[in-house]
Amino acid sequence: MFKINRTTEYGLIALQHMSRKHSTPTEATAVTSAREVADSYGLPFEITAKTLQRLKDTGVIQSAQGARGGYTLKRQLDDITLAEFLSLMEGPQSVVVCASSGSPTASCQCEYERNCEIKLLMHNLNSRVFRFLTEIRLSELIVPPPATVELNTMISPSTTLFETTGGSAQ
Repeated sequence: MFKINRTTEYGLIALQHMSRKHSTPTEATAVTSAREVADSYGLPFEITAKTLQRLKDTGVIQSAQGARGGYTLKRQLDDITLAEFLSLMEGPQSVVVCASSGSPTASCQCEYERNCEIKLLMHNLNSRVFRFLTEIRLSELIVPPPATVELNTMISPSTTLFETTGGSAQ
């Protein structure tokens, strides 16, 4: 199993936060600061700030300057695949070093290359993992905020439980 690094994880957290904020009608154009993201999720501020800067540098988000400055989404999360995001945040991805080139016959820096009998297998596996990651959109990974229900708008104080569920009191 491969593992994403902390910066990538913080990037996903920040994008989720910004996406949720953007979907709220009253805050659709509101900017998000690194401090806001860090404080909301208990993340280290310095790493969060650097992560947001990297997201800006890669064109995923944009910055707004000034006293009320911060970041907003520049690209739709539905337009970004997980494979692209991982590449933007961590560089080219591969299951093993010898599979990082586009060709299974290319030379690699592996000490076992001369006697390796699974290079083609690893290249095939790498291609399949990459295809899988290209099928996942960042928008699919964004979890909507927990629903909040105001009971007073759903059930009036004089309504009984049986009236709301269609049951009978007998």
